[in-house]
Amino acid sequence: MNTLSPPTEATSTRQKPGWFLAAALTGALNAVLASGPAWSWRACLWTPLLVLAVGCAAYEWRLLALGRWRMSPLDWGLLTVTHLGLAASLVFATGVRP
Repeated sequence: MNTLSPPTEATSTRQKPGWFLAAALTGALNAVLASGPAWSWRACLWTPLLVLAVGCAAYEWRLLALGRWRMSPLDWGLLTVTHLGLAASLVFATGVRP
């Protein structure tokens, strides 16, 4: 039977989510996309950055769920900035602009 137990010492030593790497990758992705046309040789730069940023965000979401949604306010802010940045880069890369 699955029951929730209070956090123990073993669970408190688990890796905690940190959105710094995902935010940095998103910033680099947006810098590459803003520096020129998206569908040129620069696609060799931004495509791997997009894959890394999305993969890093997925890993951080997994850690967040395992950590029972506990993060510092700074990490919540980075989570928001990261997701807004990824959305902006996808809009820019696909050419859909308001």
